[in-house]
Amino acid sequence: MFHINYNNYINYNNTTIMTRTTKMNNIIEERNQLCKTLYLIKKETDKRNKDKRKQREDWKNLTYMNILGKPCHLKILFGPFMKTPLYTEIATMKGHTHNVTCLTLHENKLYSGSFDKTIRIWNTETLEEIATLRGHTDTVICLTLRENKLYSGSGDKTIRIWNTETHKEIATLRGHIYHINCLTLHENKLYSGSDDQTIRIWNTETHEEIATLRGHTNWVLCLALHENKLYSGSKDKTIRIWNTETHEEIAILRGHTSYVFCLIFHENKLYSGSGDNTIRIWAVTNTETLEEIATLRGHTDTVTCLTLHKNKLYSGSWDKTIRIWNTETHEEIAILRGHTSYVSCLTLHDNKLYSGSWDTTIRIWKV
Repeated sequence: MFHINYNNYINYNNTTIMTRTTKMNNIIEERNQLCKTLYLIKKETDKRNKDKRKQREDWKNLTYMNILGKPCHLKILFGPFMKTPLYTEIATMKGHTHNVTCLTLHENKLYSGSFDKTIRIWNTETLEEIATLRGHTDTVICLTLRENKLYSGSGDKTIRIWNTETHKEIATLRGHIYHINCLTLHENKLYSGSDDQTIRIWNTETHEEIATLRGHTNWVLCLALHENKLYSGSKDKTIRIWNTETHEEIAILRGHTSYVFCLIFHENKLYSGSGDNTIRIWAVTNTETLEEIATLRGHTDTVTCLTLHKNKLYSGSWDKTIRIWNTETHEEIAILRGHTSYVSCLTLHDNKLYSGSWDTTIRIWKV
C-alpha cells in the first residue's frame, strides 16, 4: 500500500529544507497541463492550416508549429522543466503496524523489519508488498543479505536465515543471551552484535558459531567491515577494531560522548553516528591507525543511521530528519523532512533513498 506525496523545498543558507505541502503536486500538474495545452495548440493549428490549404490561401498565411508536433519534441524542449526536483519525497509505503527498524535491498526488492515482528518484502518498481516473513517472536532489529539468503536479528535473541526466492526459513542461530542489534557479512562469516556485550561469528555454510569477541562493556549496537578489519560501536561510547583473521582486538577509538549507534566505512574513512547528536569522521593514517579528522554537527538528537552514495553522506536521526552532507567539504547540503517520528534506517538504490521510521512508514526520496 502506498500513496504519492510531493514536497516543496526552500533554500535557507545553502541548505535545502523540505516542507510537506501540496505545492509540488500543483507545480507538476501545472507543467503537465502546459504540455497538453501546447500539444492541443499544435493540433488546432494543423487543422486550420489544412482548411486554409483547401481554400488555396497564400502559404504566408499558414502557421507552422512543427517543433511541437510530437510528445517527444515537448520532452526535449521542456524535459528539465518537467523533472521532479532533487530531494523530493516521491512515495510513502505503508504496511507495517509498528515502528520500522531496518531496511536492506537486493536487486528490485526492498526488505524491511519492524517492531511488529515481521519482515516485509516490497517490489521497488511497483512499490507493492510481495510477501511477509513471520517467525520471530520479538522485534526484528537488523537485516543483512547475500545472494539468496536473508539474515535477520531480533529481540527474541535469535538470528533467522531465509531463502529470498521461496521466502522459507532455512535455519535459526542461537547463542546470544540478549537482543541482537546488528549483523554484517564477510566471505563465509556472519558477525552479530548484541546487548549481551559480545560479537559472535558464525559460519554461513554450517551455521555453527566460530568465535565470540569480548571487549565492549555495554551493548554492541553496530558493525562495519573493511578489508580484514571489523569495526564495532557500542553503548560504552567506544569503537573497537578487530582483526577478522585472528579475532584479536587491534585498537579502541574514543571521542564520542554517548553511545555509538551506527558505522559505515567508505574510501579509507570511517563514519560514526552517536547519541551525542554528532557524526565523527575517522581517517586511516600512514601507520594504519585511525584518527578523527572532522565532526559533523546539525542533528538535534541521536544519529541512528548512515548511508553513502558518491560524495554524499546521508544521516537519519531521532530528530525526525534526514541530513545530507558533502563528504569532501563536510558541509551540510540538505535536510529532508517528512517523517513524524524517529528515522531509524536508510538505504539507497537507483538514485532513490529509502528511509524507515518509527511512524511505521517507509518513505522514498529522489537523490
